[in-house]
Parts: sequence; C-alpha cells; structure tokens
Amino acid sequence: MNRVTTIVLAAGAGKRLGGPKALLAWPSSTKGGAERPLAIAHAEARLSAESARVLVVVRSSVFHALLAHVQPGIDLVSWSAPDDLGPAGSLAVAAPRIGDADAVIVTPVDVPPARAATVARLLARLEAGAALTTPPLAVRPRHLGRGGHPVVLRTEALQRYLEADPPPLRDHLRALGDRCVDEEVDDPGVLHDLNVPVDVIRVLGGPPRFLA
Repeated sequence: MNRVTTIVLAAGAGKRLGGPKALLAWPSSTKGGAERPLAIAHAEARLSAESARVLVVVRSSVFHALLAHVQPGIDLVSWSAPDDLGPAGSLAVAAPRIGDADAVIVTPVDVPPARAATVARLLARLEAGAALTTPPLAVRPRHLGRGGHPVVLRTEALQRYLEADPPPLRDHLRALGDRCVDEEVDDPGVLHDLNVPVDVIRVLGGPPRFLA
C-alpha cells in the first residue's frame, strides 16, 4: 500500500481504568526515552513504520494535554459528542479526514501499539487480495483463533462512516461478510485490552498512571 493513514480511537473516558486512556503513561520504545501518553505512543509506532499520517480522535478535555507531544504527521481531532455514540462516533469524525489514503489502520487506544511486522502482514493480505474478482475490504488479525486489533481497511470500506447513524466497527465488519477476512498472526499483543487496572499491571508490571 502506497498511502496509509492510521486512526487512533482515543476518546474514551476510561472510567474503569481510572483515567483517560489517551493519557495513560506508556514507556518509550527507545532505551532511556521518556514516557509519553498511550495515544501518542500509538501514533509514533505507526509513523515509524507504515503510516504517513495518524489521526488521533480525543475528547476535548484531554486535547491540550496531548498538544505538547504532537509531531509532524500527527493530527489531533477533538470530539465532544455524547458517550453513547462510542467508537462509531469517533470513526465518523475521522473518516472525512483520511484524504487520499489507499488503506486505513483503525486501532482503539486501549491496546498496546501494534508491532510493525504484524501491521505489515495485515496490509500485505489486503494488497494481495486486490487481484481477486471480489477483493477484501478489511483484514482483521487473529491469534490462536481469537480476533484482535488493529484492523486494516480499504478507504472505500469507511464510506459507511460518512453516512448517518454509523454502526460500531464490529457490526460493520460483520456486514461486509466475506469481504472482511482474518489473518492469523504470531503476535499475542493483538489480543490485549487495557480496560481495567489489572490489565495494565499485566502488561506494564505496575498500576496505571496518567500524564497531564
């Protein structure tokens, strides 16, 4: 894929975690580097691998806390819609901003940043299917038979999020039928969810902290 954009869905309040997931302190990927908010860690991981641009959808209440961490290629998108719209609302805010991307990576913020090799495998599966009579529109990772994140989609697969009443991504992928395919990956990280403090302890070895 020549042009890849990532959307990080980071507008959750994080009530069960104890604070905004976008601001969860995440260790640097380089030795001796400073911690940064998890939403920024996702963006940096993608910019250092396959993505030319990352859209990070966040609540207006944490927007300014993330501004200091923004670098070229990262666009913060402030979202203030009701919580009951959930990630579908975040996708609807981001979809009109993906520009000329050939493929879009969609990741919730409450998972560890995906490995470059894992995302490359998903994109390769999407690209390889282009020669088929009915090419896939989306590829989901699976590990040991369980589905995870992130999901990669062709740009046209996000058309539904330009329309009224967009569905949750899970429902949208189900509606794509056999045009959404699964790719088995050797990466247990695609299954991790950071929803409650014990999830963070398992991954990072300590309780969640948040960067203001």
